[in-house]
Amino acid sequence: MQYEKVHDAESSSESLLHCASTPASYEQPRCLREPKFKRAWKSLRGEWPRSARVLLAVNTALSIVLLCLYLHALWRIHSSPFYRAQKPPYSPLLEDGVIEYENKRFHPDRVFQQDPSPSVDSAWESILGPSDGVVRLPLSVSQKLGYPSSEIYYAPGTYIYGVSMFHQLHCLDIIRRSFWRDHYFPNTSDAEYHDHRAHCLDFLRQAIMCNGDVAMTYWWNKNYTYTDQETGEERYTEEYLRMDRKERAFGTTLLWDVEHQCRSFERIREWTRVHQLRDEEYWREAPNFKKSDAEKGVF
Repeated sequence: MQYEKVHDAESSSESLLHCASTPASYEQPRCLREPKFKRAWKSLRGEWPRSARVLLAVNTALSIVLLCLYLHALWRIHSSPFYRAQKPPYSPLLEDGVIEYENKRFHPDRVFQQDPSPSVDSAWESILGPSDGVVRLPLSVSQKLGYPSSEIYYAPGTYIYGVSMFHQLHCLDIIRRSFWRDHYFPNTSDAEYHDHRAHCLDFLRQAIMCNGDVAMTYWWNKNYTYTDQETGEERYTEEYLRMDRKERAFGTTLLWDVEHQCRSFERIREWTRVHQLRDEEYWREAPNFKKSDAEKGVF
């Protein structure tokens, strides 16, 4: 009779854990291998100190959080109306980085609400832009715009264009002047006067609809509240407290002194000043061009 050597306890336990007999044969044992990730984890636990494993876990968690934040931001960007908006048409002001947004509160300016006077006319002239918004642009910029304009005959290679904002202000000024036709247009024919006014009304209509200002106007009466001098808080006046709801509603007027998102007027005016087509130069070089024509918007 032959006897097999008895293995020691440690090796036996290892054999029991890792080996089993093949069901079809008791002669050849078959080792059962652990999954790779278990063996990798055991190796990691054995080789890396606890602090390193904790740091790895923290970094993994932070990576997951950052990935989630990135995906959320990406979703917000794609759902934003600015992302869905069409690409704006080319403008040299956009290319030059002139456009800058700012929140501005509208306030009444009495100068622009008065009857004709030298001070009123001067105030309007100050916002009509350098050379009424007319600029000279090189051929390279004209080609990018995609629509040709007249070449300045005494300055070959440059073309005449106008900044729309200033033409809109020009049109508004024309409508203002139309209330005092005899003062501002004494020698203008009826047909020319009505055509110019009609053009300006239609141009401003489309400009307002295009810009689509969504700031909220409101109905209120400034006499309904006052500022407490001690606390600085807004409080209702006695008059307001005595009124019923209907009286309060009928005592209000439309107010528009709220914040609006605006493009910086000053930056656009400065760009226009740099590229302006100087009126005096145009008048000097163009013998048949009269200043009165510019006032009527002929050019």
